[in-house]
Amino acid sequence: MDIKNNGTSTNTWELPKEFENFTAIAKKFRMYKERHFFYINILFCFTYLYKQTFAIPGSFFLNVIAGVLFGLWDGFILVCILTTLGSTLCYLFSDLCGKQYVYYLFGKPINYLQQQVEHNSHRILPFLLFARMFPISPSWLLNIAAPFLNIPLPIFSFSAFVGLAPYNFVCVQAGYIIKDLHSWNDVLSTTTMMKLCSFALLPLAYAMFTGRKKRQRVHTVIPQEKLFLKTVNIV
Repeated sequence: MDIKNNGTSTNTWELPKEFENFTAIAKKFRMYKERHFFYINILFCFTYLYKQTFAIPGSFFLNVIAGVLFGLWDGFILVCILTTLGSTLCYLFSDLCGKQYVYYLFGKPINYLQQQVEHNSHRILPFLLFARMFPISPSWLLNIAAPFLNIPLPIFSFSAFVGLAPYNFVCVQAGYIIKDLHSWNDVLSTTTMMKLCSFALLPLAYAMFTGRKKRQRVHTVIPQEKLFLKTVNIV
């Protein structure tokens, strides 16, 4: 943005802390994309993957920028793909280099969660989808810790693609209609947050239902086994 000082103007770049600053930067991105389409696409993809791989905050702004640059559906599909690839790279990088640090920082919680994952292996996907969809869930922490929770990579990647889709759509849509918005509160309004929470409750409800059905089957099978053993002893 241009800042005048003593009658002179200098070009400086500001972080989009204020909504007005971001809208101005969004216009510049759009103009630059028209002149350097290939370059801006490559730059955006590499920036997004770098951010995801090293668990750097900033998905919100990049998702909004995707809506500005690529439109609603192209931006949404691109962001979902980049989110999945970046999360997978973070998983692999953490598994390769981060074990010592993760156990040093989160040793006891990791051990506890490992046991929970083992006991609930039949319904781990719904729980992962819930963690991804819940608006304030630290997705970056899940990406780092997942390898040490014995979560299979295919299930992990699928949960990232599907679970983060609602949040990605909201952010990309905000970028697509950025000129119709007045503040960041219009992007993640109370109504929008409630909708995201409602989506998150669906896989959680399914996980609770499947767990309940499994316990019922266990309680049904055990008495039958006892009856069979008694019959064998009598014979």
